[in-house]
Amino acid sequence: MAARKKTAHGAIIVLLAALVAYTYAMRYRPAEQPVPPALDSIPREIAGYASTEEAIDGNATGLLGADATIFREYRRAGEPTIWLFVAYFASPQENSQIHSPRHCYPGAGWNILAEGTSLFSVGGARRAARNLVISNGAERHIVLYWFVAADGVLADEFALKWSQMKSSLLGRSRATSFVRFSMEVGEGADLGGVERSLVRFAEELAPFVEAAPKPGAAPGAG
Repeated sequence: MAARKKTAHGAIIVLLAALVAYTYAMRYRPAEQPVPPALDSIPREIAGYASTEEAIDGNATGLLGADATIFREYRRAGEPTIWLFVAYFASPQENSQIHSPRHCYPGAGWNILAEGTSLFSVGGARRAARNLVISNGAERHIVLYWFVAADGVLADEFALKWSQMKSSLLGRSRATSFVRFSMEVGEGADLGGVERSLVRFAEELAPFVEAAPKPGAAPGAG
């Protein structure tokens, strides 16, 4: 019996040692090189909306640490303005992680009134995104956001952390895009109706936004 226990313990030790060696080797294997982004390929006009480019404060850009960004304001007659912000990170670092809106908005003076999940469809596939209702004085906005990484489209920060950990371990590219749509909620407006309008717009533009870091790929490809 004692001999069997020693044999079993020895086998476990060997297995653990092999696992550690494998993990170490994978962790330090050179990562795949990310494809440069093509954010300018995102349509400037869509679904009756026309856009203008918005400037991003230089200090904010430095703090963000992104390799490429785009910030646009989309307008259509009789409809609230919609803002699109995309930030592309070729290789997120420990000291330059993607900043979650759940932390950035409060830091910029906004209050988070509610959090939830919005469901929408892109290319026939059902998708989830995080949503926030935020306020700054009398001003209210609803925000949708998600991430695009090696594991595909990710709805929240936890999934992103898990994906980046796996990519680091497996030597995959850790290139990640942060996608955010936001829309003002007018005084007395139905919040559910505003959310549905924002989701419909996101469904129109999302295939192009998600294809942008892959030049030459068709919308929704990959």
